[in-house]
Amino acid sequence: MALRQRTLRSGKEFGAFDLAVYQSHQPIKPPKFFDIADCLSQRLQEQETSGNVDEPDETIDNPDSDPGDAPPPDFWINPNPSPSIPSTFSSSGPSIPSTSLSPIPPRRFSAPPTHMDYKKASSKARRRRHRAQVQEENGTPGLKQVVIKRQREAMGNAIQVNVDIEGIEHSGPAWIGSRTAETVHEDGMAGRKYTADEIFQLTGERDLIYINWGGMLSIPIMDSHGCIIAILGGMPRDIERWKTVTDGAAKLMEDNAHRLSVSEEQLNHRRAHGSYPSIARGVSHGGGQTEPGNLQTNKKNKRVTDELLAHEHFNRLSKWANFLFWTFAPLLATFFQVQMGLLAESKPSLVWNFAGSVFAACTFNFGPHAITVPHLDFANLAWGWCAITALGRFNPDRGGHLILWDLKLVIRFPPGSTVLIPSALIRHSNVPIAGDEFRASFTQYTAGGLFRWIRNGFKTDE
Repeated sequence: MALRQRTLRSGKEFGAFDLAVYQSHQPIKPPKFFDIADCLSQRLQEQETSGNVDEPDETIDNPDSDPGDAPPPDFWINPNPSPSIPSTFSSSGPSIPSTSLSPIPPRRFSAPPTHMDYKKASSKARRRRHRAQVQEENGTPGLKQVVIKRQREAMGNAIQVNVDIEGIEHSGPAWIGSRTAETVHEDGMAGRKYTADEIFQLTGERDLIYINWGGMLSIPIMDSHGCIIAILGGMPRDIERWKTVTDGAAKLMEDNAHRLSVSEEQLNHRRAHGSYPSIARGVSHGGGQTEPGNLQTNKKNKRVTDELLAHEHFNRLSKWANFLFWTFAPLLATFFQVQMGLLAESKPSLVWNFAGSVFAACTFNFGPHAITVPHLDFANLAWGWCAITALGRFNPDRGGHLILWDLKLVIRFPPGSTVLIPSALIRHSNVPIAGDEFRASFTQYTAGGLFRWIRNGFKTDE
């Protein structure tokens, strides 16, 4: 029967032809199954007879053939496939599997560059050349302008001490600090505990200089030759966000200290003024180790410190310490980075604390009174830097000060601030805090033995 005549809304006829359908509900079948292979074979024979071959709209280059060669074999269909060559098409049934050829993606055309685009590109190139020139003049290749700006601002606050850093005692090869320097010294101060009142009294009697540091600005410390030997790093510019990070890190350490399982040695170690747990993590070499490896601890301590290492707060602390290192000692930071990269490549099994950090290890000093006596971290690289971040709730005017004995400096050290010092060379300690206060610290450093191992061709001195 004929379909109803289709018209537009205007009444005009939609099409000039009527459609017809069969009343039978049976599907329409051709008298013979349509075989595409036979069809193609017949088409090829017709082309050979007539000598006319359709030209394709586009040519597809075959990198393995000359321009005049035939198209690649994948574009031909063998009408009589041999058993050894699988046929793309099958005549055994109505289904036709898809070919292995992937569709050619459509071409994408971008608008031609305008005069404004050329001006922008030229301006960017000019700024890049200017940055490179400034960095070359300042001897700070690779540093961004914002870093150089912060460095210049800090140099206006620099403190110079009458000490030649090269004259400070260290081990013979200078890979680590001197083990005897912290216990044998002419002023007799090493290893003693000092109260806040005693320290303030010494600022007048022993020519100690008091630095009333607010903990936010960056202040370089230079030796008598103008070399930056330490940095009071301060805090990032966004103080409120940074306070959230440092307060959060302190709370994490305070809340998880009870989960630790520590020995008497880990509670009352040679640096401690009193007792508090200290757990070290990361990569180290020395102290009887035959080769570099990861610092070991028990399962409970590993579980707690793994959680801290993975937390955003401690990752932020690590990034800030690395930023300060790269800003004020870019050559030294580059040396650390290259050497640790060589070590990581030679021993892929080593597990590193933080991605991108130049420091190989860290220590969590959990508190509640993380205060040290005068000491040296003599196992660290003698001329390297150690980053110390003070955490907790205490009055920085009455306690927690950092004392750099060899530089004769007493530095106000508020919670949330970071300093970088050569801890293997300069004896340092803290002023005790009140009994109801809480102080923890997070330190990052690299053992001198790692650099010695690398310099020896990845082996010990022997």
